[in-house]
Amino acid sequence: MKNNHVVLSSGPPIEERVRQLAEVWLRDGRDRDQLLTGKAFFGLYSWYVSYSRHGAGLDTASAEYVAASYDLIGGGDGWNAMLRERAVCESCQDTYRLENMGLCTGCMRYACYACGPHGSCAGEIV
Repeated sequence: MKNNHVVLSSGPPIEERVRQLAEVWLRDGRDRDQLLTGKAFFGLYSWYVSYSRHGAGLDTASAEYVAASYDLIGGGDGWNAMLRERAVCESCQDTYRLENMGLCTGCMRYACYACGPHGSCAGEIV
C-alpha cells in the first residue's frame, strides 16, 4: 500500500512513524490504501506485540491503525500465513520462516536470531 515505504524507511523511531501514519489515516477518512501490508506490516505488528508485552500502550489512533492493518491482511489467519513465509537474514544470508526472524525497527532489515542486532543501528530486533 502507499504507506509501506514510510514504515520501511529509516528515520524517526517506529512509534513516531506509526503515530504520523495513523493521524493521516484518520484525517483522510480511514482510507484502506493507507494501511500496511507485507514487510511493513510484519515490522509494525512485531513491534506492536513486543511493545505491548512491555506494558506500554499506543495512543488510540495508532492502536486503531494497527488493528485496521491487521484486519486488512486477514486477521489471525493472515498473520499466521505471513509467519509461514520465508525471508533472508540480511546479515548471514540464511533463509528462515518469518516466525523465526526478527526485523530491526531502525533500518528495517530482517535478522535471524543467531545474528541478532547490528552494531551500526540504533533500532531493536522485534
